[in-house]
Amino acid sequence: MNPPSQRLSVVVALVVVQLFYGLHYIAARLVIADIPPRGWAVLRVAGGALVLVLVCLAARKSLRISKLDLRELAVLSIFGVVINQVLFIEGLSRTSTAHSSLINACIPALTLLIAVLLHRERVTTRKLWALLIATGGVALVIAPSNSAFGARMLTGDLLTLTNATSFSLFLVLSKRLMSRMDPLVASTWLMVIGTIGIGIVGGPTLVGAMPLDLSAQTWWLAAFIMIFPTAAVYVLAYWALKRIESSSVALFVYLQPIIASTLAVWLFGEALGWPVFVGGSLIFAGIFLTLRRQRDLRQ
Repeated sequence: MNPPSQRLSVVVALVVVQLFYGLHYIAARLVIADIPPRGWAVLRVAGGALVLVLVCLAARKSLRISKLDLRELAVLSIFGVVINQVLFIEGLSRTSTAHSSLINACIPALTLLIAVLLHRERVTTRKLWALLIATGGVALVIAPSNSAFGARMLTGDLLTLTNATSFSLFLVLSKRLMSRMDPLVASTWLMVIGTIGIGIVGGPTLVGAMPLDLSAQTWWLAAFIMIFPTAAVYVLAYWALKRIESSSVALFVYLQPIIASTLAVWLFGEALGWPVFVGGSLIFAGIFLTLRRQRDLRQ
């Protein structure tokens, strides 16, 4: 596969990841109306792990890994699964979807900052301009909801910010592991190990709190979240991390506010103003700039 074709494949994969994440905001809100947030985080990760194990078995993938990789995945699961998943859903249950998507849009900047601090990436003028342009786009998209900011959402916002920071650290630390592991195998082990950790944190909330009369809609939404915004996105993100820098992968998070706004129009009939269209253009410009002349794309 030639580099331009592979670059296009990476872009498509990362756009699909953000589409699933955008759908997840709406689906998760409906699910946690019936299931305790932390308990749902446990079910989501456990379900995602089961899906990935079944996929590995169907694809006849060997799940044998070295003790070194196992230890590294155990550490990564703390940041990429346990802290990330628990604080995301706890934050979403306390704040608005707009707040959550805005704060998670900080992931590219946080990822670049962490990568630079850990000497994993170099700062370039192109990267800084890409972040500034895309951040300006996010600000325009979210600006109409600024009046909704209130002190009552502070706890949820802080939980979400911690979630975003944890996921950013996960992206940076995962980069080296991806140079030697299969994305599907790595994702499977990450979710399996993460299930143990998140079970310790959130398992007790399921005892006596899990409704027995969940609606069919809740079950379908739960299945969707386990398969796509959980299992599939980890595999796609890991696959992309093998081919471009972690800060470039993270930059696609800027698509989430655009996707969330589009879904709001489609599902709830909300109107979109010029900030969404102008902001969306800036977001795509930022993504294009960071991908332009990407030198580390693998053959």
